[in-house]
Amino acid sequence: MTMADQSTGQNIPTETRGARRARELARAAMWRLAPAYARRRARRVSNASALQRLQDDFDHVSKRHTEQIERLEELTRELVRTAESLRRELAARDPRET
Repeated sequence: MTMADQSTGQNIPTETRGARRARELARAAMWRLAPAYARRRARRVSNASALQRLQDDFDHVSKRHTEQIERLEELTRELVRTAESLRRELAARDPRET
């Protein structure tokens, strides 16, 4: 084996100027774009959690609203029954009705 056949650390081709420049540009772009990407991602997460919170609030209010409507309907039926009962009692006591 000759000296030319043996590989040494010195025979490894060094990085070309174009590749080095591309790597530097990529690094600079990442430092510039990463904060904006992180902000956009944080905004998406924040919006998603706010939407979930609003959905939960809406579900709770909807349930409470349904319960209130049912209670009002029950009170209305009770009021109508009371009014009819009073009307019958007054009609039974009043002898002048013909």
